[in-house]
Amino acid sequence: MFSEGDLIGLAGVYIYVAIIVILASKLKFVRTAKVHRKFVHIMIGNIVFIWWVFDSNYVMAFLAAAPFIPLLLLASPYSHFSKMKDSFLGKTTEESHDLGLVYYAISWTILAFFFFDLRLIASIAIVAMAYGDGMGGLIGKRFGKRRIHGPKTLEGTLAVFFATLVATVVVILFYQWLDVQGLLATNLPVVGIGMVLVYALIVAAFVAIVELLTPGAFDNIVIPLGTALLLYFIWAVPSGYTYQSPFIALLGLG
Repeated sequence: MFSEGDLIGLAGVYIYVAIIVILASKLKFVRTAKVHRKFVHIMIGNIVFIWWVFDSNYVMAFLAAAPFIPLLLLASPYSHFSKMKDSFLGKTTEESHDLGLVYYAISWTILAFFFFDLRLIASIAIVAMAYGDGMGGLIGKRFGKRRIHGPKTLEGTLAVFFATLVATVVVILFYQWLDVQGLLATNLPVVGIGMVLVYALIVAAFVAIVELLTPGAFDNIVIPLGTALLLYFIWAVPSGYTYQSPFIALLGLG
């Protein structure tokens, strides 16, 4: 049986995704600028403000995140399912990297499952990919003039840094508020604004460098998973958090 939190989470995720897809297909400025993929890429990141309600990592990972992997794969240029390729999602995947959104969904699934007890860290990893990488692509493509590594520009890299910085601060403050209110245990110590900025600056610098050096759509996997591991070792481990495998917990051996 699903818990109330899981049901609310599932409804929230699917309703929100549906709203974003509809907006991406209807908003005039999105259609005119042909930024459907980036709009979806960035806005889907806001699910981190919804997924804290889940009570089960299995439900969150395999029912809220994983189903989008085959759906997006069917809509990709590699699919033989013509109806999906010609759909709005199909056109969205063709705007940039063919499998970019598929990798995005894979990252969501991995983080939802393995970092369920550290959702603050998982959420930072997601917004780093959504807002950092997303805004970097938009700004770099439209205003980038100074190339510093392949097609990557200084303007785009700075956009990655500042978008990640702001998004990280917002997520930390939000999840620490949830913790203080007793709504969700982050399993991390609540820190003051000074340390919030320190963690945000470290993450922003890391993401900017990784995005600059990672080729193609692979940054949709490297950025979130790399960010999660970085924060695990510089925040969770020093705080005394001990990771427990969800598989061991499932067997009742933890």
